[in-house]
Amino acid sequence: MFLGSIHIILLLSFFQLYELCPHEYRATDENHSYCSQPFPNVIDQRVTPSERINILKIHNYERQLVHGTNMEKMYWNQDLAEIALRYARGCKFDHDKANQRSVPKIPLSTGQNLAMGYENWTQAIGGWVDEKEYYLHGYPSTGIVAHYTQMIWHSAVLVGCAATICPPYRPYEIPWPFYVCNYITGQLNSNVYPPYNQGVGDYPLHDCHGKVCLYNGTLDLNTCQCQCSTYASGSQCERLNCSKLPLCPYYSSDACVLVNVPLECPRLCGLCDRYEILKQVYGENNLAPNTPLIKRTTKTTTIKSTTKKKSHGRKLKTTLRYQF
Repeated sequence: MFLGSIHIILLLSFFQLYELCPHEYRATDENHSYCSQPFPNVIDQRVTPSERINILKIHNYERQLVHGTNMEKMYWNQDLAEIALRYARGCKFDHDKANQRSVPKIPLSTGQNLAMGYENWTQAIGGWVDEKEYYLHGYPSTGIVAHYTQMIWHSAVLVGCAATICPPYRPYEIPWPFYVCNYITGQLNSNVYPPYNQGVGDYPLHDCHGKVCLYNGTLDLNTCQCQCSTYASGSQCERLNCSKLPLCPYYSSDACVLVNVPLECPRLCGLCDRYEILKQVYGENNLAPNTPLIKRTTKTTTIKSTTKKKSHGRKLKTTLRYQF
């Protein structure tokens, strides 16, 4: 009788969790971080408006510094921030999978930076920026640079961050701050694919207000218009016509973990099924990604650097999980 009661409780907990996980997230990944369970006694540290402005200011300052000819201005995305918060609540200092942090309405590669032990966001992001000491454009890196290169990835136009205070548990004997930033788009291996195209002289950031193009569309940085593939349409290529999709016989479904394959072969990688679910959830006329929460930030040319001090917190020792 006692074991039967436990079994019923576990089943109820499972169904409650299933019901709390929105259909569009389950369709993206059955273990999506949006639906993850929080660690006991974790304390949320949602990003404040002033912190949000500062996070964007630091990122765009670093993006401006490299003078990339194809570098875009970065904007805040609240969906990414909410997913980051729900992942940070789990207090697992390791990366989730790219699909598990993906925004359902933005089926593009999604990157991630993590940090722990720093006192505030400025110090945490400063730890990532410090990696540029080991980065020289066009040459193999001499140390860990993946957090920095994600920050300056040319098409990483959307970011959302969150933090939590995690309780002590092995091997951590005191409460520790856990910082998570998610990015669209995620980077590729910077030793193979440079984060940006190197220019000569000053190049302002291209500002398309965080606009992204879906389903293998490309963004014209001069006009901020999407050039859609033959099987997509709409202002952001958000309408998918699966009847026009190629069969992709040269890939197996195992290749869908690679960044380019879902874009080239949406049917093979389940994007057509997800698209039908998105139409049910949002409506066929509301499939374009949400407008970024912050429309404008201080002009990049006026952003000033501040003197950085080394953090007394624990510096990040893991690398960003590359997405190929």
